[in-house]
Amino acid sequence: MRLTTLAFLLCALSSAARAQVPARPAVTMAIVGGRIIDGYGGPVIENGVILVAGERIVAVGSAADVAVPNGVPVVDANGMTVLPGLIDMHVHLHIVGHGDYKRWDELYGTRDADVVMPIAAKQLLMAGVTSARDLGARLDDILTVKRRIANGEIPGPRLFVSGPFIQHAPYEAYEKDLRWGSPAPMTRRPRSSDSSTRASTSSS
Repeated sequence: MRLTTLAFLLCALSSAARAQVPARPAVTMAIVGGRIIDGYGGPVIENGVILVAGERIVAVGSAADVAVPNGVPVVDANGMTVLPGLIDMHVHLHIVGHGDYKRWDELYGTRDADVVMPIAAKQLLMAGVTSARDLGARLDDILTVKRRIANGEIPGPRLFVSGPFIQHAPYEAYEKDLRWGSPAPMTRRPRSSDSSTRASTSSS
């Protein structure tokens, strides 16, 4: 009786545990044949397979270890290298291949949000940059582009933005929307330790 009860409890616990394990999401795409670099210094995988489910990678390995489910769309990566998205920590989406800031602004200063920034964002993404930090742009324009990318309206990396950068005046009139002026820096009085340091330095 005790053995029967114990077996019943074990079966019940096993069934409950299986019920709590979330089902593996359905694979929606496979990237096959490329050289995979994991970005952590791990061994390079030749003839690799990456299985993607929606927005998640669910399996990575060699073609010998990872099977591609039947009917899944396949991206042929033969002759290519596959690696995690790059992060660019200093970009300016409002300038693309310029030679003169002022002249560039005269030509395209009012076309940032609808022309220039979308082009720059797509260039970054095509170069493998999937996250970028913009450190100086007109605030309304860069927020508009950031929102359009997040909504899937235009291609581009995930953006972290600062808006205009802070700069002591003076700066030219055309730069006024790209900079937020700050007061002139205060002159710091030397501390007593600074004076003693200078004295000891000069005496030596």
